[in-house]
Parts: sequence; C-alpha cells; structure tokens
Amino acid sequence: MRRAGLVLGGGRSTRMGTDKLALVLEGRPLLTRSVDAALTWASRVVVAGDPPHGWSSDPRVRFRRESPAFGGPVAGIAAALPLLEDADEVLILAGDLADPLSVVRLLAAEPEGEDGIALEDTSGWPQYLAGRYRLGSLRDALSLLEDPRDVSVRRLMRPLTVCLIPAPATATQDLDTPEVAKILGARPPHSR
Repeated sequence: MRRAGLVLGGGRSTRMGTDKLALVLEGRPLLTRSVDAALTWASRVVVAGDPPHGWSSDPRVRFRRESPAFGGPVAGIAAALPLLEDADEVLILAGDLADPLSVVRLLAAEPEGEDGIALEDTSGWPQYLAGRYRLGSLRDALSLLEDPRDVSVRRLMRPLTVCLIPAPATATQDLDTPEVAKILGARPPHSR
C-alpha cells in the first residue's frame, strides 16, 4: 500500500487574525506539527498552500497552492492530488489541528473503509479533514464537481462511503480563534 499525506494549509486565518499555521504549540509551529504527524504514516506529504517563510526544505514535503488562491479546502485537495497520483491511500489533515499526531494514531489503528475513514467529533459531526481515503475515491468525488472553488468538504465527501470513528474532543480540536489558541497555549512565533 502506497501512502501519501495531504495537509491543508492555504487559508487566510481570518478568524485568528494572524497566520494560524505559524502559531507555536509545544515548541513547534502548527504546520510543522501536522506535516510531521502525517510523515509518521505516509512516506511523503503535499501541503496545499505556500511554503511559509523559513521553511526547512525536506524532499518528502512539497507545496502546491490552488489556483486561484484561497479557494477553500476542496480546491486545495484538488490542487494537491496530481502530486499524489502514485499513492493508493491519502491521509488528509487540516493544518490547524491541535494534536495531529493523535489523529494519525486513531486513523492508523483502523482498517480501510470502502472509500475512506474519518474521525467523528463528540457532537457526532464528521471531521473529513481528519481522515484516510482511497485516492481513486477522492479523484472520483472531485470529478463530480464543476469547480472545486468554495465547495464545502461535506459536498465533496457526500458520494463517498466513509466509515466514521468516534474521537475524543482533544483529537478533533483545531485552532481557529485567538481564544482557543490562548486556552491551548499556542503563541505567535517570536513571542515569549
């Protein structure tokens, strides 16, 4: 089984008011935490977005921005998939997850689903940006869309049979607002 990771990192961070993927949590930026977590399961990762300032080059990690920029997560998935063509299964992680390694561990412990598996939060909502999917299934779902720009992830996943795995709140927690960042202890880079 050939595995690849896809980390979504191309948003504007509007609610956060600053680049949330640059926030430092437990000594590392959120983007680095998500990429490193994905690399514990996959041999390579594509980040849907631009490389951040100061990114250390790694031959296992590539960046691909959707065109036009800021088209949403589905546009990011569509832009990244061509770089993953030789994978059988793709791990998708939101770049702003507070604990991406726990997400990967939960997903890795499960067998493959028909089209994929994803975490389900404590409210019963599917967290599709914390999931593993067959590449062919993702490609087929994308082919049903006229344009992936500004399409909801739920709409993309609607035709797929995705097994949902109940997860603790800590696994599906993301950092979208300054309030959440403060609670979790995430700080902007270069702050003390």
